[in-house]
Amino acid sequence: MRLVLLPIALLLCSVYVSAFEDTTLEDDDFAEFEQFDADDDATVADFSKEEKEAPVQKKTPIIDKFSQQNDIEDDILVEDEDNEFEHFQDPEEFEGFQDSTPRSSEQPKITISEVPISVRPRWDAYWLEGILCCALVAYAIAYVVGRAKNTSIAVNFLKLHKPLLEDNFTLVGETDADVVCAQGERGWRREAEHCFTMWCSGRVCCEGMLLTLKLIKRQDLVHVVMDLVRPSPDTLLVRVELGKDDCDPFILCVAQKKVATRLAKEMQDLSVFCPERRPGEKHGLPVSMNVLSECAEATAGVLDSRLCGAISQYHKHVQYIHISDKYSGPKLLEETAMTKPPETERVLLASFALGPGGGGEEVRPLLQLVFYLLDKLKRLRLSKEALAKCEKRRQKVAEAWLRGAHAARQEQAAQRREEKRKQEKERILAEDDPEKQRRWELKEQKRQLKRKAPKMKQLKVKAL
Repeated sequence: MRLVLLPIALLLCSVYVSAFEDTTLEDDDFAEFEQFDADDDATVADFSKEEKEAPVQKKTPIIDKFSQQNDIEDDILVEDEDNEFEHFQDPEEFEGFQDSTPRSSEQPKITISEVPISVRPRWDAYWLEGILCCALVAYAIAYVVGRAKNTSIAVNFLKLHKPLLEDNFTLVGETDADVVCAQGERGWRREAEHCFTMWCSGRVCCEGMLLTLKLIKRQDLVHVVMDLVRPSPDTLLVRVELGKDDCDPFILCVAQKKVATRLAKEMQDLSVFCPERRPGEKHGLPVSMNVLSECAEATAGVLDSRLCGAISQYHKHVQYIHISDKYSGPKLLEETAMTKPPETERVLLASFALGPGGGGEEVRPLLQLVFYLLDKLKRLRLSKEALAKCEKRRQKVAEAWLRGAHAARQEQAAQRREEKRKQEKERILAEDDPEKQRRWELKEQKRQLKRKAPKMKQLKVKAL
């Protein structure tokens, strides 16, 4: 009986103990360790509560509890996998960061200061712009007035001297869209606002004549101001193209002293064939003029008493008269090497300074002087000795030019050979072959020795 009661008592005791066990504990092997961790956290919390003063807690009504619960639900963040800036919303990413700036719902107040508005503008601040505007207006006015003035001078020249030109030439002037003349007539071709040209043809003793009216740049305000300091006159340039049978071969130039000095330096034919300048007194010309002549006989034949009297009367307007059968323009620069001789032509060039307002009655006798010269050159014939001297002089000049051209070609060939040797040397040195370099150095040494060696003439002796 005792043996039966003992197991029943043990069973009742186990049932009674299991009724008082903690249901929150999980049935696993590490449950007891987790309980110890919870106890440790509770102890740390107790120590932290002791350090801080415990705030007085008030009883919150039921409405506050519901509002706090709603706030907690609002603070819950919904994680979105597509949000690339979610790490900024994680508070653990910014540990120890404290937002020092206080947040307030009130917006900052902006104060706008009232600036007084000036009723009267300050024009003295725009003095530079005003000067520039005045300069532009003055330049535009000068352009319009100057262009009209030059055009009126060209038209007035036609009215005064076109009948004389039509008496000596069959065709005078041109008819194009850009022609300055009276309506329905031939006239000047406008090359620029201050330059006009007119071609005349159909006369004996010449192939044609080109008139160039080169006026002051009245349309340019800067040039007008400079002309007040250093005045320059309007100029009429005459270029007459002579035929082969219209003039014997000689060169002659009658010009003012300063102009003669400039032409002797700049013109190719005068610098070669007429190196000497003679005073005009020896030929019956004014003291202010010089004569550059190749042949004394041609000078005496051209400068007769009638021509010298006309030049002496209008010497203030005559700048130069240039007659040449080897005219090639200005002198070539020394740097330019030509392989062909320059083309030459027979011309009569004259330059006349016009009076104020584009000239007046003084232009007619000057044009008549040109026509007289054309007839004079047609009749003038040099002697055989003078022609032989002129031809010999031209032959010497041609030979000298050929020698100079040959020397220039040799110099160019030497430069090309030197460039070729430099390229060959660079090519040999670029290769890593010492044998080739040695052979090239030996070859170069032999060439240098052969170049420095004196040249010996070899004579052949016939056997007796």
